[in-house]
Order: sequence, then C-alpha cells, then structure tokens
Amino acid sequence: MKPSASRSEGSARCPRCGNAFDCGMHAQPSECWCREMPVLPADRLDAAGRCLCPECLAAEIARAARERPGAGSS
Repeated sequence: MKPSASRSEGSARCPRCGNAFDCGMHAQPSECWCREMPVLPADRLDAAGRCLCPECLAAEIARAARERPGAGSS
C-alpha cells in the first residue's frame, strides 16, 4: 500500500525529512500554516526547493536566528 496514493490535494512531502504534511500553498487564497510562523531570511530560501514541514521549517528558522544574533556581524 502506497501512502502517496491516498494523500489529499493539499498534502506534500518534506524534502528534508520525508514526512508528509498539509500544505496550503495552492489554496485559494493561500492560507497556509507557514504564514503564521516567523519569516525565514531570504538568503535561507531555496527558490527551486519545495516547502518544508512544520518541524523542519521551525528548525531552519531557529538555526537562522542563532546564526544571525546581531545581523551586523562581520
């Protein structure tokens, strides 16, 4: 039995961990859960990449915050 065969239209698979999650990116209007999370800095985005699951996105946001505490470090 393949889980992808029964996934809903809003279902996606995280490219980082492989977990399935609901993605609202294609909803009209776009009302995805990720819009309620802190913004991920643009330099951390992969324009060719797919959406991350809630856990991986939260981890990436936290990692970005730790790496840029003053945002003016050289």
